[in-house]
Amino acid sequence: DLKGQTINLYKLFDVTESGEEPNKNYAYTVNTETGYKEALVSVLGSPITTSSTDEQFAAAVLALKDTDGTKIQKFANDFTAYALKNSLAVTKTSGKIADSKTSYVFTGLADGYYLVYVTGGKEIQSSLVTVDGTTNTVSLKTEAPSITKTADKDTVSIGQVVKYTVTGSIPDTTGYAQYQYIIHDELSTGLDFVNDENGTALGADATKVNVTVAFGEGATDASTAPTTATLDSTNKKKMSLDLSDWVKANQKNKGKEFTVTYYAKVNKDAVVTNNNKASLEYGNNPENTTNTTPSEVKTPTYPLDILKIKKDSTPEEILADAHFTLYASTTEGNIDESKPIKVTKDAEGKYSYAADQASTDPSVITDMVTVANKIDGQGYNLHINGLAAGTYYLKETKAPEGYNKLTAPIKVTIEKSKDATDVSQWTLKDAKGNDINNKIVKIENSTGSLLPSTGGMGTIIFAVIAAILVLGVAVSFIRDKRKNA
Repeated sequence: DLKGQTINLYKLFDVTESGEEPNKNYAYTVNTETGYKEALVSVLGSPITTSSTDEQFAAAVLALKDTDGTKIQKFANDFTAYALKNSLAVTKTSGKIADSKTSYVFTGLADGYYLVYVTGGKEIQSSLVTVDGTTNTVSLKTEAPSITKTADKDTVSIGQVVKYTVTGSIPDTTGYAQYQYIIHDELSTGLDFVNDENGTALGADATKVNVTVAFGEGATDASTAPTTATLDSTNKKKMSLDLSDWVKANQKNKGKEFTVTYYAKVNKDAVVTNNNKASLEYGNNPENTTNTTPSEVKTPTYPLDILKIKKDSTPEEILADAHFTLYASTTEGNIDESKPIKVTKDAEGKYSYAADQASTDPSVITDMVTVANKIDGQGYNLHINGLAAGTYYLKETKAPEGYNKLTAPIKVTIEKSKDATDVSQWTLKDAKGNDINNKIVKIENSTGSLLPSTGGMGTIIFAVIAAILVLGVAVSFIRDKRKNA
């Protein structure tokens, strides 16, 4: 994709033709623009000098032709490096290409021998072509700098720390007086930058976040890499890592891969579409750089929604004051009741997975209670946010007044989307593995009642007999007492 790239043309020679095919002849003359002859002298070397004839210049270039094209490619790359270093005027430029495209057409070119160069590639890789009034096609051999981003987790719960790794490679900055190479990263609202794998929080006035830059095998670090990235002054979800000086100092490692690692912690605002994206800003002109399409990583976290209703009610009667505790599955079909999931509760009555599951703070609880109305007008009256994909058990610890409590926990399984590009296609399954409709766990309670009796006079008769028995014991006790006296 040429979007954001600039294609520059340098006309090394003017060309004139004579004769007809197959005996057509070409005559080359060095471009008289300032600096072109000096550039050719520098690149071609002895015996070529500024006093050499046009024919000698052309013959020297022709002599570079070999079977595998190595010599002529080196000539092209060396000329480009010289042109960049010495600010040689371009013959024609595409300017910065605004649209996504894989080809670009130059029109109205004078006949000549041209060097084609795409600026800011991973390495200098120029092409040479003779333009002689016909349509000429040049296959561009360069590749724009790019980065990829990965995460060490593909599903998370609130409080977990995610390790992000950005992979790039050292670009060829030969001939550039300066080169911009800046990695930008932006977190979603459900993530916060932290300083290490333990989740050490940034200070309230922090302006930097820790990063680690490292080479892979086969490369040598020629200078000290940055250890911190800069946080945006108005948005702590954004950071930038300026590697411009570092990549220029590491030109002996050009083309070699390197990684940048840093960390973020999942907060209570996390949602299924949690994402993190990084982009690369690069170019040899700080005032006209190119930004790559962001490389995005998604680390979804999920809600668990419950609707508590009276059994067989029409319309459905919502039941408040049902108490539940949530457990994560340990072994299939079992829960460890000594390890209930701890949650926090907000002002709207919604619950979130507690970031610190070992917390003893009174606001961190295990008891969750249904409310009398559907939350936010949705189809549930108990909401728990911030769970990673996995199997969970809901245990009713107290039923609403007048209703029977469930006798066994309810098993549910959160499964992440099978479509990596659309994390919203996750599913919630019941104990039998069936999809739960609308991803809402519907739990019914039956009303409680007294056990039935046989009716009639039984209760009264039992009471009379009991009174007679008590009286008989009292009379017997008095007679015995008199005899002893």
